[in-house]
Amino acid sequence: MILRRVLLVAGRELRAERAEPDGLVAALTFIALLVVVESLVVGPATARQPAVAAALFWIAMAFAAILATSRSFDRELEDDALDAVLALSGGRDALYAGKAAALAAGIAIVAVAGGLLSLVLLDLRVALPAHLALVLLAGVAGLPPVIVLDVILALRLRARAMLVPILALPVLVPQLVAASNGSAAALSGDAAAALGWCGILVAFALVYSILGLTIVPTAIE
Repeated sequence: MILRRVLLVAGRELRAERAEPDGLVAALTFIALLVVVESLVVGPATARQPAVAAALFWIAMAFAAILATSRSFDRELEDDALDAVLALSGGRDALYAGKAAALAAGIAIVAVAGGLLSLVLLDLRVALPAHLALVLLAGVAGLPPVIVLDVILALRLRARAMLVPILALPVLVPQLVAASNGSAAALSGDAAAALGWCGILVAFALVYSILGLTIVPTAIE
């Protein structure tokens, strides 16, 4: 029953994003601009180093994910659709899990586009493409559970646009470090390190998903 509601929320979110893709477009534009600006600030030579390029990409991804998630909830509040979901039995868990699943799909599109842009812009060589794809997938899966939880915690506050990054970024630091190191290892050809960091990212995603499902029902009260 809960799974059906989770799929219902996720499907509704994907249909809404398809009808009004402003959040996805904003995230794509944001990550493109941020990657370009960051690479110009540190300089092309420095930005081509695997560790630096990976760090720049994942910092941009974190902000893009926050932007897309905040826009998703803004749309719910504008349409007065949030209360209808919460009124369902298990609606709070379904809202959290469904939103996280749908946003992971959207963020994956942003990550692929941003990653290709980074590779072309910085002229990067990927030693282990398959390992890089695994790290990218694990890193993307770990972002929505944290960000959706923080958006829900700040949902009823007027200053949520400012509070969400303040709440989310400190919590995301371990994930960003793991994703950056894993991506750098894949770029430079260290398969063992890339897989090790990928495993850590999967663990983070699972822990924060369980934590979110535990906290969200109380946080929405």
